[in-house]
Formats: sequence, C-alpha cells, structure tokens
Amino acid sequence: MALQEDLRAIADRAHRDLEAVQEFFEHSQIVWQSFETLVTEGHRVAAESPTTGTRIDQDGLVRLAPQYIRDYLATFTFRQFVSIFEVFLFNMLSHLLRHNPWQFARSQLDFEAVLKAVDRDEIISGVILKQLNDLKYENLREWFVALNKALNLGCPSADEIETLAEVKATRDILEHNAGIVNDVYLRKAGRKARSARGDRIEIDGTYHLESWRLIKKVVGDVTAAALAKVGTPATS
Repeated sequence: MALQEDLRAIADRAHRDLEAVQEFFEHSQIVWQSFETLVTEGHRVAAESPTTGTRIDQDGLVRLAPQYIRDYLATFTFRQFVSIFEVFLFNMLSHLLRHNPWQFARSQLDFEAVLKAVDRDEIISGVILKQLNDLKYENLREWFVALNKALNLGCPSADEIETLAEVKATRDILEHNAGIVNDVYLRKAGRKARSARGDRIEIDGTYHLESWRLIKKVVGDVTAAALAKVGTPATS
C-alpha cells in the first residue's frame, strides 16, 4: 500500500499547487478589475516607489494594468504551472523506478560509490538519481518514454505529449532567452511551435488557461493509470 499512498500524495500535491497558482492568477485579475472600478467611481491614489523614485497616480496604474497582467502575472504563473508539472513527473518516476529497478540491472556503477554505500537500497537510489538527473536535460518526449518504460501507462496521448513539449519549450525560452524564439524553441516545440524565429513569445489568456488544463489533466491521467497498474484503482 505504501507505493499507492505515495503516488496519491504526489498527485494531490500537484493538483493543490496547480489550483492555488491558478486561483492566484484569477484573484489578482479581480483585484485589478476592482481597482479600475474604484477609479471610475472617483477613487484617487498617488504613490512614489521607494526604490526607483517613480511617481504614479490612479490613471497611470489603470493604464499599466493590462501590461502587468500580460507580461508579468501571466508569465510568472505559467512558469509555475510547468515547474509543478516537472516536480510531479520526476517524483512519480522516482517512486516507480524504485518499485521496479530491474531495468538498471546492467548499469555501470562507480566501484567507490558501491563500497561507500550503506546497503543495496542506497546503491539503487544512487543509480536512479543519476538516471533522473540526466533525463531532466532530455527533450520532454523522452520523459514519457522513460515513464512508460518504468510502467507502461498508455498515456498521455501522442498529441498531448507534443503539446506539453511546446509548453515546456515556451517556459524554457522565457527563462533562458527573454521570450525571444530561437532554434532551440523551434526544435523542442516541433510541429506545435506557435511563433517564428525572432518573435517574442506571448502568454495570452487562452494559452495560459489551456496549458493549465492540459497539465492538470495529464497529472490526473498519469496518476490514475499508475495506480491501476500497481494494483489499486484511483479514487475520485
């Protein structure tokens, strides 16, 4: 039962975190909309940034709100979605590989690491940790190859994997190239690429929500399939 409980806990944490970040995004938009309503009704405010010295009033804040939501709020929460998914998938993989480590039976081991290991479990953990660390630098598609090698789940679909690959490519280009599309993005995104080389990638409301829904669906599908495979059906 321990494995099933661990898998459920991993999935529950991912679902909670995804919902919390999405709610933060939605609630932040409500705050901006409420502020705009107050300004329309005559509310006035003036402030000076203690760090930059820039002064702003209520009209300036209203003008900046769409940019803040699009360029900062949506981008930050989108990045969080992908980070939560990565933590979920690699935690799931770690537990499944420990459950069935025989695929590493012919792995090359550092003899010094074997001598220093306390027991067999520590050796297995070290092999799995190295495999997972190496896998993180592979294309997202390879993550699911490894997952299905550990336990043939039959999900997500090929199209969902391709879409997730583009989502991760978008996050990576935001992190490492200021959102400017380059050859790395195009290679990772494949046929799902949304922009051309040199374009600035956009996280609009539709893409933001669709990415969240896909990630949440894949978390649920992978968990349900894994629980069924290890002997206990998923609970709703």
